Amino acid sequence: MCGIFGFAKREGWQSESQLDRIEDIISNLTFESVVRGQDSTGFAICSKDDKLVYKTLTPSDELVCGKDWHGILEKIDADTTIFMGHVRLATKGMITEQNAHPFVKGSVIGAHNGIIDNYDTIASKIGKSIQVDSEVIFGLLNKKEKYQEVFDLLEGDFALSWVDEDYRVLKLMHEEGRPLHVAYWKKARCLFWASTAKILGASLKDAGLVIDIKELPVDEVYEFNTGEFWGTPNENTIKVKTNENYTRYSYTGGYAGYGDGYGFGGNLYSRISDSCKVCGDNTYRKDGMCYRCVAKPKAQLRLDANGDWKVKCVECKQEFQYDEVEDTYNGYLCDTCGYNTSFNISGSSYGGNRYDMKSCDYCGDYQPAKELVVVNSYNLCAYCESTEKKYGGAIQISGGNS
Repeated sequence: MCGIFGFAKREGWQSESQLDRIEDIISNLTFESVVRGQDSTGFAICSKDDKLVYKTLTPSDELVCGKDWHGILEKIDADTTIFMGHVRLATKGMITEQNAHPFVKGSVIGAHNGIIDNYDTIASKIGKSIQVDSEVIFGLLNKKEKYQEVFDLLEGDFALSWVDEDYRVLKLMHEEGRPLHVAYWKKARCLFWASTAKILGASLKDAGLVIDIKELPVDEVYEFNTGEFWGTPNENTIKVKTNENYTRYSYTGGYAGYGDGYGFGGNLYSRISDSCKVCGDNTYRKDGMCYRCVAKPKAQLRLDANGDWKVKCVECKQEFQYDEVEDTYNGYLCDTCGYNTSFNISGSSYGGNRYDMKSCDYCGDYQPAKELVVVNSYNLCAYCESTEKKYGGAIQISGGNS
C-alpha cells in the first residue's frame, strides 16, 4: 500500500492568501499520508517552465517538520499548475531514492498506489530492465496512444496520477481495489486529491476549508485541464476496462498480511506514535511534538523551568498554560479572546473553538467572522468582495457556491 495526493490549479488565478492556504493543505496532505507508507516520499511540481521531481527516503511527516520543507513550498507559486505527491510502502524493489515515486518515463511523470503482478513479463516485452513494478505503467503510458492498450496489459491493482507533455493537464484513474478521492475549491480554481477521504478531509479541515469530497468512479481516466477550471473542474473522462480477475486487494481490508488497510499490521498511529508533549495528539517526531504544534504559524510555545508548556495568545499576547487556551486555525486563543462554539457543516457536527468562524454567503468558504465584509446585506470574504467590486454585481450572490 502506498498513498497518492496533490493539487492541480488554474495558472495565475489565486490570490496570495489562497496560495498560502494551498501550501497549508499540501503540507497537511503530505503529513497525513504517512499512514500509507514510510519508505520514501516524492513530489513532482509542474509549471509552464519546469517539471521538478524531488525524492527522499525521509518519511513524509518528518519531511514536513524538517528543515527542507520550506524550500519545497517555495517552489509553489502562481505559475504552478500541478503538485503530485506520493508516499511509498515498498512491495517491489529495494528502498532507494531511485525507486521512489514519481517516475519519469519519457514525457510522462506519474505516481502509483498498488501492485502490478506481471510487471516482469511486460518489462521483458518492451526490453526494459526495471526495479519497481510501477515503472511499467508509466513506460506504457509513454508509448501507447490509447489508454485501453495500457490497461489491457496490466494485471494487478492501481490508483494513478500522471502528467505528460501538457503541464496543465492532470490525469487520475483508479480501479476497484484502490481508493481515490477529490475535492474542488471553486474560489481558488484548485482541485485536491488523496487516496482516502479521511486523509483529504482532515487536511482540508485543518486548513480551515470545508468543501465537498467525492470518490472518483472506477475504471475511468479523468483528464483535468487546469486551464479550463472555472465553477467546476470541467473534466474529460475516458472509460476503460481493467482486468477484474486481478483485483486482489480490497479498499477496506488493505492487502494480505498488512492488517486493517493502513498497513504495518494495524493502524500506524497505534503502532509507532507517541503523544505530543504540548497538546497530547499523536506524533511521530523524535522531539515529541506533533506537526500542528511545530507548524502553528502564529503560536508562541515556550517550555518553562518547571517543564510546562507556555502558550502565547495570538490576540492579547499574554502567556497561558496550554490547557488554558483553545487551538484554532488562526493560532492559540485564550478564553477571553476566543469563542467556544459548535457548528454544523454539510450535516456533520463539529465542536470546539473556531474563532467565531462564519461562511461567505457566496462561495461558502469558512473564514473568521471579523474578516467578512457586509455587502448589500451579504457577508462576503475578501476575495468575493473584490470580485463584486470588479464586476459590479456580476457574481449574482445566491449562496452555497463553495
